[in-house]
Amino acid sequence: MSDNSQIQRLPVEVDPFKLVEQGRQFEGRMPLSDFPRLKDLLYKSESETNEKLVKVDLEFARNETGLPVIKGQITAEMQMICNRCLDATALTVETQTEVVLVGSDAQAERLQDSFDIWLVEDQTLVLKDFIEDELLLAMPLVIAHDECEPARRLIEALPEDEYNDEQKEKDNPFAALKDIKLN
Repeated sequence: MSDNSQIQRLPVEVDPFKLVEQGRQFEGRMPLSDFPRLKDLLYKSESETNEKLVKVDLEFARNETGLPVIKGQITAEMQMICNRCLDATALTVETQTEVVLVGSDAQAERLQDSFDIWLVEDQTLVLKDFIEDELLLAMPLVIAHDECEPARRLIEALPEDEYNDEQKEKDNPFAALKDIKLN
């Protein structure tokens, strides 16, 4: 992806099958704030004034078997919440994508074992939704620094022999009933 000031503005809605026939390619950038599901996952910081951009380079073409595809690269640099320490951590998500475009559920079922599929309804693809889905799928399940301390210390269990009988009795919810005598 080239870094120049003449980068195309990305369209909002497209007819992907028409773009495949034209062999179109789009290169552009979109603000991270345009993606509501991603935005909800970001670390919220008042001091971050510069808007992060998602870099997109997509080609509408046919694959080696003649099926219509969208292939390319999507890259985003984000400040995410570390799942261990709950502080900010930088995360770069870069995905190489190649999805086969289908127009029906039957076609999707037939091809889903061999390809990544994108179902296009009404000949319309909202490009922003496609990009956001691809980024979400490329994100790691757990986001964490390479090395960090948990937000709260873990409680370590004592070995059984160090746990005294008096403590066991105190923790027993029926301990108070042992002194009650039945007539």
